[in-house]
Amino acid sequence: MQKFNLKKRQNRKNLYRNKNNLLFHTGSQLINDKLKFIKKDLISCLFLDDAFNLLSKEVSHVDTCDIKNIKKSKSKYSSILSNFSTQIEFSSNLDDCLISIYNKLDKDGVFCFNVLTPNSMKTLNKIFIEIDESIFQGSYNRFGPFHDVSLIIEKLNLHNFKEIVVGIDLLELNYKSFTKLRRDFREFGISNYYNEIPKFKKEFLTKSNSVFSKIIEKYNHISVVFEIATFTSWK
Repeated sequence: MQKFNLKKRQNRKNLYRNKNNLLFHTGSQLINDKLKFIKKDLISCLFLDDAFNLLSKEVSHVDTCDIKNIKKSKSKYSSILSNFSTQIEFSSNLDDCLISIYNKLDKDGVFCFNVLTPNSMKTLNKIFIEIDESIFQGSYNRFGPFHDVSLIIEKLNLHNFKEIVVGIDLLELNYKSFTKLRRDFREFGISNYYNEIPKFKKEFLTKSNSVFSKIIEKYNHISVVFEIATFTSWK
């Protein structure tokens, strides 16, 4: 199992993350698009980590909670929503997370959430693997974790969720600046949080700037594609 530096994650989130970033906005819109087809009223709602505006539903009671603290909550909810906030936690212990979420849902409650799939950022990952190999003589996980849709469906079924529906959407961003790409990834909160990462070398940054400058000069931009899976499931 991959280990993550959660302290580093929190520090970087406090320093850089912009809650209104494009990825978060896109994810919240996708969840809203799914909820508008649900006729059931969402009387109480628990947002995992960060709340966002519900455009098609009026909710009487709203709470927010980090997934790692969800067991401490004494309440149950008609809906639990997560906009990428379970990305690392699902990788660390998917079964335990789903059991905890299921136990906090009312009967017929809905769990709607987004994750990034392994089809995200493939080109970008390939570029950084080549840079790593030239500087460190080996490559490192710099983005992720990502989640296999079929595995999550299997686990949702295993833990008694029903009527599971998954929508797949692509978000493509074109960058004309490596600086802008780095800044956005910090704001998105998807920069590397793996423990296994080399110490910073100036040569790495120099090489990265050189490689990305050549790509932008040749193609006029760097394309980064995110594949977003939005799940709707019921208790």
